[in-house]
Amino acid sequence: MVQNLPIENGEDGMNQKNNVFSYLFVTVALIPTLCTAQTITLFSHGIADTWKQVRGYAKYYTKKNGARFYNDHYVINTPYVTFNYPDAIDRFYRVNYNETSFGQANEIGRIYKAYQSINDMFESCDIILCGLSRGASNICIFAGTYQLDNVKALILESPYFTMGEVIQSIMEKKNLDWLPLSYGETVAEFIFKKYTRYGNSPANCIETIAKDMPIFIVCSKEDRLVPYESSINVYKKLIESGHKHTYIFITDYGKHAALLQGPDGEKYECVINAFYKKYNLPYCAAKAAQGESLLASCQPLID
Repeated sequence: MVQNLPIENGEDGMNQKNNVFSYLFVTVALIPTLCTAQTITLFSHGIADTWKQVRGYAKYYTKKNGARFYNDHYVINTPYVTFNYPDAIDRFYRVNYNETSFGQANEIGRIYKAYQSINDMFESCDIILCGLSRGASNICIFAGTYQLDNVKALILESPYFTMGEVIQSIMEKKNLDWLPLSYGETVAEFIFKKYTRYGNSPANCIETIAKDMPIFIVCSKEDRLVPYESSINVYKKLIESGHKHTYIFITDYGKHAALLQGPDGEKYECVINAFYKKYNLPYCAAKAAQGESLLASCQPLID
């Protein structure tokens, strides 16, 4: 049974602990319960979404009214802890552009506070960092900025290497690629007030991620927002900088932020369990067995 229980001031449950940041939320797998779990996943959401994005990774979740929603494919081998980035708004427009920075101090600081809160609440707990899109790229920056002794793996879904690559892709889709990239970057800096093209990105933080960190990247050729080639560039940079425990799973199908729910969702589910098994993390034996051959092909040589 899975429940979404905000630590404080959330929509689905009661307050769980005093003196914890109001943006920190918990998705509790009751077996094992959060309090006795040896491994917890910290989930980092994408832009134009909130902490609720983590629900797509659970077998099912319940709302305050008792309604239960099931996912066909899920990755819930551990309890999930998640949080809101400073730009997250729980309204129809979903994002406060004045706070969006794509990996600068205000966003990385939010991951750090959530990470420290887990350490404060649960001693001797292993942590998996899992992120989607902006949230995945921010994890790269975070892991390259801090020493994270109890982090056992990074799970990166559709990460971008630089925001410039995303902006270039958007310009091409809108037939604006005849303009210089600097034009698109200027527009992005105008819209997203705390973003700067000269700031942190995975491109300039990957080399300082611990070399023995297991890292799993998943991306889709159908992604219309973050080009899968940009995720490949994350993988290439990791390999070039000596990360031997890095894998990339490139799906043929799947929309941005919906890979688990897409046609290749079952493959995604199985290969991630095989990855967890390889690195002694909680896993489903049946799914891991199905995913082992896929995982074996997830360390390609890319020119």
